[in-house]
Amino acid sequence: MRTPTRTLIAAVAAGIALAGLAGCSSDAVRQATDLGSSVASSVAEGVQGIDGKAVQDGMASVAGGIDGALDTALKGANVTSDGKVPDGFPTEDVPLVDGTVLGGGSGPNGSGWVAQVRAGSVDDFQAAAQQLTDAGFTESAKRADSSSAFGMFRSDAYRVVLTFSDGNDGVTATYIVTPR
Repeated sequence: MRTPTRTLIAAVAAGIALAGLAGCSSDAVRQATDLGSSVASSVAEGVQGIDGKAVQDGMASVAGGIDGALDTALKGANVTSDGKVPDGFPTEDVPLVDGTVLGGGSGPNGSGWVAQVRAGSVDDFQAAAQQLTDAGFTESAKRADSSSAFGMFRSDAYRVVLTFSDGNDGVTATYIVTPR
């Protein structure tokens, strides 16, 4: 039997991978991301009673695997550290949290983008989530603790998977954006 923490990790990882699918038809991406959102929402409802330690352990495991998930989701797209969002990133529609842009990458044929920002703290996740909802996004899942945070958001035009992770170099906000 799977533990709630393993289920949470699996659902979050699946959501991240599904949200950044590249090289698939738009219908396939939409169906996969809808499934990922549904699974993550179900898991979010199911973990209400789990103690903070279990959530923290799950979030730390997910945060540690973000780089690998990005490589998989964007099919090897080069995620740069040049201090710029990738070409084509929908900056007008997807507001980024205040901080220093670290870099990003994009999937082929406009299938998705990733942008990373050095944020002040994990607590800035709440401000980033509010920026997205103020820009017309609907939140479908959200979890946060003292060292990491995760959220899934949808608008008429885009899906966003947002993670915050506190690492050795500071707090990194990672936005994975796919068109709908």
